Amino acid sequence: MNARGALQGGVERTPLLPNTTPPPHPPRESTRVDLRRVGAIGLVLFCLVTAVGLVRVIAVSNEVLEALRQLQVAPRASEPVPLPLFPVVNGSNETRVLVVYSDGPHLAQLAQAVEQGVRATSAELRVRTVANASFADDVRWADAVVLGSHVVNANVEPKMAAFMSTWALSEDLSRKVGAVFVTGGGISSGEELTMVNLLHSMLIFRMVIVGGERWTSAFGASAVVAEGPFQPRGSAGSDTEGALFPSLCYPSDPNAVHAMFKDKAVGLGQRVASIAALVRRHT
Repeated sequence: MNARGALQGGVERTPLLPNTTPPPHPPRESTRVDLRRVGAIGLVLFCLVTAVGLVRVIAVSNEVLEALRQLQVAPRASEPVPLPLFPVVNGSNETRVLVVYSDGPHLAQLAQAVEQGVRATSAELRVRTVANASFADDVRWADAVVLGSHVVNANVEPKMAAFMSTWALSEDLSRKVGAVFVTGGGISSGEELTMVNLLHSMLIFRMVIVGGERWTSAFGASAVVAEGPFQPRGSAGSDTEGALFPSLCYPSDPNAVHAMFKDKAVGLGQRVASIAALVRRHT
């Protein structure tokens, strides 16, 4: 026996220490095959569920489309036919329109144009200057209130603001129509600011605000009276040399208001009276 514990001379040599090498792991091919099968089955189930869902969505969509087609059918005789929005309505003597404006020839002409539009609907009309107007006797009487103010430093005229300060917040004006018209010296002297300020005050009283009949008079009717061709030729600040406009463009009357502005006021009066008649009829 040698030093390593093995017999010499051809005798089988057995090591003194046992073999500690672990046995090889068993193959995992069967586990991988099972996972593939499970994945394939899951994918098939997902496709089936998706297909069923799509079929259901298509069926529901067809039902909705059919319901919409039925809604588009003309209404039956027993069903009321909706009225068109805000047509020109004959106000008769039931609809009452109040026009209040500050003094002055330009505002008076715009007020007369508003009056012309109101009378086209046969509504009852009351015209007052701001000095003679009363909240208790006039505003409460009216179904529609149209206010006219000069533009003073891009603001509402003080006496018009003072008149509106007499209105009682405790009164319910929510079924009254409100509209405005103004005159200003220049093209960019604050006409729209003044109109919007007046409309803001009317909104405080929850009035139904109405603008003109065209987009060019969206906030109401306004007139320029002291700039360019909208003032008499030769007046202070006018185009005396005629470099910008021909002489025939200038009015001969110093108090004239251009027909374009009057036309907007006529349309405003007609629209106010028509909408006031509808509001009165349906509230």
